[in-house]
Amino acid sequence: MSTAPPASRGAFRPALSATLAVLVLVPILSALGCWQVARAREKAHLLDEAAAGQASAPVDLNAAAFETVASRHPVRVRGVFLGDRQGLLDNQVRDGQVGYDILTPLRIDGRDELLLVDRGWLARGPRRGDVPRWSTPAGAVTLLGTLHSPVDVPLVSGDIGDTFGGAWVVSEIDPAMLVPQLGAPLAPRVLRLLPQSEHGFRRDWPVVAMTPQRHYGYAVQWFGLAVALLALYVVAGVRRGRAAQDSEE
Repeated sequence: MSTAPPASRGAFRPALSATLAVLVLVPILSALGCWQVARAREKAHLLDEAAAGQASAPVDLNAAAFETVASRHPVRVRGVFLGDRQGLLDNQVRDGQVGYDILTPLRIDGRDELLLVDRGWLARGPRRGDVPRWSTPAGAVTLLGTLHSPVDVPLVSGDIGDTFGGAWVVSEIDPAMLVPQLGAPLAPRVLRLLPQSEHGFRRDWPVVAMTPQRHYGYAVQWFGLAVALLALYVVAGVRRGRAAQDSEE
């Protein structure tokens, strides 16, 4: 007398193609989630560094070497603006309004090289050539800011594309390419004015382009997709196994 096999026997029979897909996709989705977690931790570290740096006493840039000053650490510098050699950083958007960052070279007291100062953002008119108006002091100034390496924008050249109202226009800051225009050596980093410094405009540059919370949100999505794929794999395998049992009976 034969006995029927247990109902659970052979109940899970995933298709080979589904198994291969899970073996490939689940590690990829999990790796993407882990990468987003790592990026979130990096961004949180940068935010902590920025907060700690801004609470520190400013470094005297007239006496210190550029390479010894950490990024986002406040500096104080004295010099004279070169108002006849100013430029505009193109394609800067705030609250949906297109404008320019005002770039003014500073001749630092006691140094031969110039320091490019990003004084902040101003809105432009409806056309690209409708540049904003701004004033630049002619005498000696003392500025507070932080040093930043120019951002490398993929597929964007640092060439001077236009000249509006006597100001040169670039889409990317490339110190080496600006030397002929400025007529003097240029420091490799740019000074961004702090909000408490004089002679600036709107200054709300983000420390990070994407917050840690957003990276964690993406990580949850990637991990969720991996879990969902595994769940679908198990459910489909069980249904396939039961269908095979029913056909055998």
